[in-house]
Amino acid sequence: MKNVLVEKIRSPDTPVIFYELIPPAKGADESVTHAYAECAAELVADCSTSIDAINLPEIRTERREAERTHPYEPKTDQREFARQFKATFGNTVELVVNRCTVYEEWEVQQTWLEETNETFGIQNIILVGGESSKVRYPGPSVTEMACSIHYVYGKTFFCGGITIPTRRHRNPSKDEAHRLLHKGRHGLEYFTSQVLYEPQGIQQLLLDYDRLCKAQGEPAKRILLSFAPVSSRKDLSFLRWLGVYVPKDVESTLLKANIGIGWRSLKTACQILNHILAFVEEHQIDVPLGLNVEHITRQNFELSKQFIEELGVHYQQT
Repeated sequence: MKNVLVEKIRSPDTPVIFYELIPPAKGADESVTHAYAECAAELVADCSTSIDAINLPEIRTERREAERTHPYEPKTDQREFARQFKATFGNTVELVVNRCTVYEEWEVQQTWLEETNETFGIQNIILVGGESSKVRYPGPSVTEMACSIHYVYGKTFFCGGITIPTRRHRNPSKDEAHRLLHKGRHGLEYFTSQVLYEPQGIQQLLLDYDRLCKAQGEPAKRILLSFAPVSSRKDLSFLRWLGVYVPKDVESTLLKANIGIGWRSLKTACQILNHILAFVEEHQIDVPLGLNVEHITRQNFELSKQFIEELGVHYQQT
């Protein structure tokens, strides 16, 4: 079957919107999993903004210095959930699964890839690296994995990656703009950003990446801007625990009252997106953009639909 997502992402003028859905809990009853998938299908069908793909992350335990604000809960294999979704609701929307590359050696990754294609019928993958560049992992880096996939499987898989706007470095080879260029040269076709709660970091990265691509005579890969609602102080702490940069003035705005936090997070996200879009236009940046809306926590599922609809309007007006 034709992979529609490939054409959309590769067409710079075509809007692309992902919805990032956390898979249900591992071991959940079939009826619960079905209801979970049904909610996702209804969100896609009822949303006034067209959603191009459901983006299913791979949830792993993460070791960080700070204590986790939301307890870790193992999730259903995102490929299994994708299969159940397709079996019940058909090919109503493209499905993308994330894969952490560094935790298993290439032989294990190869088995996973073959299962993903042959058993689950999934070819859209976002490759994700480790938590820290200071840790030596047993598996391949994102770039190594992308190169191996291309060499072994050719055009079977359509691969994206992750970009972190705050990952800047004085050494050009380690700077995020150069990392994007390097990964794009080795098989990654697009990137989703870390969740954004301020515009400056991504603005500067887009500017630097655009200049670098133009200097090298290469087209820039699409970057999907990620946004997520918060409806409590705990949500905000969880985003910070995940590594999202939230300025103090933004935190003060969001938490200035115990009610309306979710509404203010939507207003903030719209303002940030508008700042980014205006900056891109002002500086004639030719990096194709898209949206990736996440719900992060279970209680923000309904609010995330508002995010898609509101942000989608601002994004598609450009």
